[in-house]
Amino acid sequence: MCKEMEENALIQSARQGNMEAFRQLFDENRQRIFGVAFRYAKNVEDAEDILQDTFIKAYQGLEKFKVTEDTSFSAWLYRISINSSIDLMRKNRKMRDKYFDNENLDNLSSNDENHDPEHSERIREAREKIDAVLDTLTSRQRMIFILRHYQHLSTREISEYMSCSQGSVKKQLFRAVSAVKTHFKNLIPEKSYEM
Repeated sequence: MCKEMEENALIQSARQGNMEAFRQLFDENRQRIFGVAFRYAKNVEDAEDILQDTFIKAYQGLEKFKVTEDTSFSAWLYRISINSSIDLMRKNRKMRDKYFDNENLDNLSSNDENHDPEHSERIREAREKIDAVLDTLTSRQRMIFILRHYQHLSTREISEYMSCSQGSVKKQLFRAVSAVKTHFKNLIPEKSYEM
């Protein structure tokens, strides 16, 4: 509750033109928003553009944000960043050709003592293949997959951030996961995965 009160005070102060208050709101949410943007854009430059666009839109729309028990500033920022990410993909289809090795941003961290170059290469190749499959999905399916499997958000949280029903999230997630599974099944000879 104390954190919510502090955040609400920062929002009020930022609405009155206090740039330091807005800077604090930015600092508290920057990493999570950048994470979403990076997973979606797959390169640092575009992720930074999405991050900047998100906070510019947030600053411009701060007056419209309603502080209630059921709303949170971070959820509102997520919604803005999702829309900014999707907008960027629509404007810049060249992203399909870009790839940035994001091993440090994933939860698939390896122990430095047991660093195995062959294992790292397999992980990198698997990520590239997953990214290639995600590029074939609709922008909505792709974002839902990223929020669920890379950001580890619940179905309820995703439905809130994307302003849709949980049923819709589940349906789109099922389609995205099915596409990934089908793609990988086709890459592995049948005898390799039969039980």
